[in-house]
Amino acid sequence: MLSMVICVIIYSFRIKMRIRVIYYTLQAITNTMKKIEAIIKPHKLEDVREALNEAGVSGLTVTEVKGYGRQKGHSETYRGAEYKIDFLPKVKIEIAVTADQVDRCIEIILATAKTGKIGDGKIFVTNLENAVRIRTGENDAEAL
Repeated sequence: MLSMVICVIIYSFRIKMRIRVIYYTLQAITNTMKKIEAIIKPHKLEDVREALNEAGVSGLTVTEVKGYGRQKGHSETYRGAEYKIDFLPKVKIEIAVTADQVDRCIEIILATAKTGKIGDGKIFVTNLENAVRIRTGENDAEAL
């Protein structure tokens, strides 16, 4: 009798483990939200914002940042003295979108922020696990 109880416990444990694996696999597959972070030149912000707005992106967050990439800053001459500027001013745009909007948003940012010169910036795309609209309590894609 005891061995039968142990077998049932082990069997139910195996089923629970399989269900967890299936749940997390489905969750990863159906992750439909993405976060796009674009680091661009400050004078291109308004062009990018207008283009994204026309494409139906309803909101974005903008942060003034400083940094450098491969160019490692640059030198400027002011009143005869040369100054090295290590950290260049940039703008970081953060956008939360559904997975089907990602490619279109990247195309828009590339087309509007590109100058063809060094320091145009970078675009990063990451998975967004959850989003909650504070006012209404809406979750995930409805909160975007």
